[in-house]
Amino acid sequence: MEYREWIYVLIIVVLLLLLSLYFLIKKFSKKPQSETTASIEKKETPRYPTFSGVNLRENFRVSLDDVHCFVEFLDVENEELNPKFFNGVLKNISVGGVKFVCDFEYPIEDDMMIKVRFSLKNSMFIVKGRIVRKELYPERDRFGYGVQFTNLFDEDRELLYQILNRIMVERRRKMVTNSLVGEESMV
Repeated sequence: MEYREWIYVLIIVVLLLLLSLYFLIKKFSKKPQSETTASIEKKETPRYPTFSGVNLRENFRVSLDDVHCFVEFLDVENEELNPKFFNGVLKNISVGGVKFVCDFEYPIEDDMMIKVRFSLKNSMFIVKGRIVRKELYPERDRFGYGVQFTNLFDEDRELLYQILNRIMVERRRKMVTNSLVGEESMV
């Protein structure tokens, strides 16, 4: 073979190697389907409680059902904050913050401080925090607010952590019990 033919063969071999390497990298870097996506597509109920979406927070969050709270704005000078206190519903909570939903829309400003009162497992919590996020629920004309706690004492943090763990354990037990009952009835 001539010099020119060797160059063509070498170029083709290099291109084939690069193409093979590309497909290998693509195959191994492919992320497996997450449990939440798989369960939504299959319309199955997950076996254990899962969190929706990616949790980028420092602390784990627990979803709550119909836990009422009382919210009070600490910046009483602002005329746009009307009413200054109202009832809401907690949607999720961690030892670092809470998300609540209410019927009122408020402008979000830097360092907007609030006080949130709620009760979990017969323990009353009164915490101060700052609003860090606002969400709109257009179908129900409701608004969600994410609050980061600013003054949770160590004792309260430990109590809240224990309560949240207890809630998760109870949910897992219930899910396992329900799945075992379902399996036994099929036998």
